[in-house]
Amino acid sequence: MHRSAASAQARLGLRALTYRHVAPGGMPDDLVTAAHELGSLAGHQAACMTRDRNVDDYVVSSTILSALLADGSPAHQAFASAMARCAGRRLDWLTHAYECAGWGYVMRRALQKATHTGPRTLLLQIVDVDIHDFTYWHKNTQWGNSGFGVCSLLIDIAPGQEWPLSLGAATPAMAMVQMGRALRDFSDARPGVPVAVPFFRETSRKLLLKRIPQATVHADGYANFGHAFGSDPWISLLLQASRGVSFEKTIVNSLALYGYFAIAEVELFHDTVFRLERAS
Repeated sequence: MHRSAASAQARLGLRALTYRHVAPGGMPDDLVTAAHELGSLAGHQAACMTRDRNVDDYVVSSTILSALLADGSPAHQAFASAMARCAGRRLDWLTHAYECAGWGYVMRRALQKATHTGPRTLLLQIVDVDIHDFTYWHKNTQWGNSGFGVCSLLIDIAPGQEWPLSLGAATPAMAMVQMGRALRDFSDARPGVPVAVPFFRETSRKLLLKRIPQATVHADGYANFGHAFGSDPWISLLLQASRGVSFEKTIVNSLALYGYFAIAEVELFHDTVFRLERAS
C-alpha cells in the first residue's frame, strides 16, 4: 500500500503568532511579585491565542528564564499559578535545555506525538524575561544588545513521515558556519521559500547570509528589538506581516550560544493572526 503525498509530508501550520516586547528592568524588584506578573502576562497571551481552540500541548521554551520559576520555590508557584489561572489550563512542560533553539525541539516532540495520535494543536510560548534583571542579559559580547518579551505560537501539527524540521548541534566556535551550511541545504531544497534568521549584529548577520545567497530573507529587527533569543525569527515574520508582505510558507531559524540550532518550514493560512506589541 502506498501512502498519499499528504501523509508522507508532515506539516507545521501557523494559526496565530503574537509577540509582546518587555522593556529591560520592567519587572518588580520583589521576585515573587515579578514571577506572578510574568506568569499573568504569558497566561493572558495564551488565553487570547486559544479562545476558541482546543490545545493538546502547552509548552514554554526559554533561554534566560530564571531557574526559580521551575524549582518548586514560591516564585515558581506564583509563576505557574498565574499562568494557569489566566490561560485556563496548566502548563504541560517547560524547557531551557536548547536555549534559543528550544522551539525546534518542542516541535520535534509534537511531531513525534502526532505520529501516534494524529493531528495535534501546539501552543508554544517563548518566554525570555529575566525577573532578576541581571545586567549580563542586557548586552553581551557574544550577541550584542538583548531583547526581552513573550512570544506565542499556535501551531497545527499534521503528522507525516517527512518532517519539515532540521535540528543539530554545531561546534560553538564554528556554529555560525556549520549551522549556515545546514540552513543552505534546507533552503536549497525549498526554492522560493523566504527565510527568517536570528537577529545578530551586522558582521554576524552578513556571515550567515553569505551561506544562503539565493534566498529571500525576511526583515532584520535587531535595531529595534536586539537579539530576542528564540523569538527572533518569529518577530521577523511579524515585521513582514506588518508591512503587508504575504507568503504561504516560510523557513525559520534559530541558533543557540552553545551550538544548538533549529530550522523549520512553517505554512501560513489566509486567516493566520499576527500581533506585535511593543513595550510602552
